[in-house]
Amino acid sequence: MIDLLCLLLYPALLGLSNPKKYWFFIPITLLAWIVDFIANYTIISILIMAFPKQGEYTFSQRLGRLVKESGPDQQLFVEIAKKLNRIDPLHNHISLGGEK
Repeated sequence: MIDLLCLLLYPALLGLSNPKKYWFFIPITLLAWIVDFIANYTIISILIMAFPKQGEYTFSQRLGRLVKESGPDQQLFVEIAKKLNRIDPLHNHISLGGEK
Protein backbone atom coordinates (compact mmCIF):
# COMPACT_ATOMS: atom_id res chain seq x y z
CA MET A 1 0.00 0.00 0.00
CA ILE A 2 2.86 2.38 0.75
CA ASP A 3 4.30 1.68 -2.71
CA LEU A 4 0.97 2.63 -4.27
CA LEU A 5 0.96 5.82 -2.24
CA CYS A 6 4.46 6.71 -3.45
CA LEU A 7 3.43 6.16 -7.08
CA LEU A 8 0.37 8.36 -6.65
CA LEU A 9 2.09 11.12 -4.70
CA TYR A 10 3.63 13.18 -7.52
CA PRO A 11 0.55 13.37 -9.78
CA ALA A 12 -1.64 13.97 -6.73
CA LEU A 13 0.51 16.88 -5.60
CA LEU A 14 0.51 18.27 -9.14
CA GLY A 15 -3.29 18.19 -9.06
CA LEU A 16 -3.28 20.03 -5.74
CA SER A 17 -0.63 22.56 -6.71
CA ASN A 18 -2.47 23.85 -9.79
CA PRO A 19 -5.95 22.30 -10.22
CA LYS A 20 -6.82 24.45 -13.25
CA LYS A 21 -3.74 23.35 -15.17
CA TYR A 22 -3.65 19.73 -13.95
CA TRP A 23 -7.40 19.06 -13.69
CA PHE A 24 -6.92 15.58 -15.15
CA PHE A 25 -4.94 14.54 -12.04
CA ILE A 26 -7.83 15.30 -9.67
CA PRO A 27 -9.12 11.66 -9.71
CA ILE A 28 -5.59 10.49 -8.87
CA THR A 29 -5.49 13.07 -6.07
CA LEU A 30 -8.70 11.65 -4.62
CA LEU A 31 -7.40 8.06 -4.90
CA ALA A 32 -4.10 9.07 -3.28
CA TRP A 33 -5.98 10.70 -0.38
CA ILE A 34 -8.00 7.53 0.19
CA VAL A 35 -4.90 5.31 0.08
CA ASP A 36 -3.04 7.74 2.37
CA PHE A 37 -5.94 7.81 4.84
CA ILE A 38 -6.10 4.00 5.01
CA ALA A 39 -2.30 3.64 5.28
CA ASN A 40 -2.13 6.32 7.98
CA TYR A 41 -4.47 4.35 10.23
CA THR A 42 -3.11 0.86 9.44
CA ILE A 43 0.38 0.22 8.07
CA ILE A 44 1.99 3.48 9.17
CA SER A 45 0.43 3.22 12.64
CA ILE A 46 2.01 -0.22 13.00
CA LEU A 47 5.41 1.00 11.78
CA ILE A 48 5.42 4.06 14.04
CA MET A 49 3.69 2.15 16.86
CA ALA A 50 1.21 4.96 17.52
CA PHE A 51 -2.15 6.07 16.20
CA PRO A 52 -2.58 9.53 14.67
CA LYS A 53 -3.80 12.36 16.85
CA GLN A 54 -7.09 14.16 16.25
CA GLY A 55 -7.11 15.98 12.91
CA GLU A 56 -4.25 13.97 11.39
CA TYR A 57 -6.10 12.23 8.59
CA THR A 58 -3.10 11.77 6.29
CA PHE A 59 0.47 10.74 6.92
CA SER A 60 1.63 14.17 5.75
CA GLN A 61 -0.41 15.84 8.49
CA ARG A 62 1.03 13.46 11.07
CA LEU A 63 4.55 13.88 9.71
CA GLY A 64 4.26 17.66 10.12
CA ARG A 65 3.90 17.07 13.86
CA LEU A 66 6.46 14.27 14.11
CA VAL A 67 9.30 16.34 12.62
CA LYS A 68 8.84 18.89 15.42
CA GLU A 69 8.52 16.42 18.34
CA SER A 70 11.73 15.26 19.92
CA GLY A 71 12.16 11.53 20.14
CA PRO A 72 14.36 8.66 19.02
CA ASP A 73 12.96 8.69 15.45
CA GLN A 74 12.80 12.44 14.92
CA GLN A 75 15.72 12.48 12.46
CA LEU A 76 14.06 9.69 10.46
CA PHE A 77 10.85 11.73 10.21
CA VAL A 78 12.81 14.82 9.14
CA GLU A 79 14.50 12.85 6.35
CA ILE A 80 11.16 11.40 5.18
CA ALA A 81 9.72 14.94 5.12
CA LYS A 82 12.70 16.18 3.09
CA LYS A 83 12.18 13.34 0.60
CA LEU A 84 8.47 14.17 0.25
CA ASN A 85 9.33 17.85 -0.21
CA ARG A 86 11.66 16.92 -3.08
CA ILE A 87 8.77 15.07 -4.77
CA ASP A 88 6.35 17.97 -4.24
CA PRO A 89 6.25 20.34 -7.24
CA LEU A 90 6.23 23.31 -4.82
CA HIS A 91 8.91 21.73 -2.55
CA ASN A 92 7.07 22.66 0.66
CA HIS A 93 4.62 19.80 1.32
CA ILE A 94 5.82 19.24 4.91
CA SER A 95 6.86 22.18 7.09
CA LEU A 96 10.28 21.56 8.62
CA GLY A 97 10.10 24.46 11.06
CA GLY A 98 12.42 26.86 9.25
CA GLU A 99 14.95 24.42 7.83
CA LYS A 100 14.95 23.02 4.30
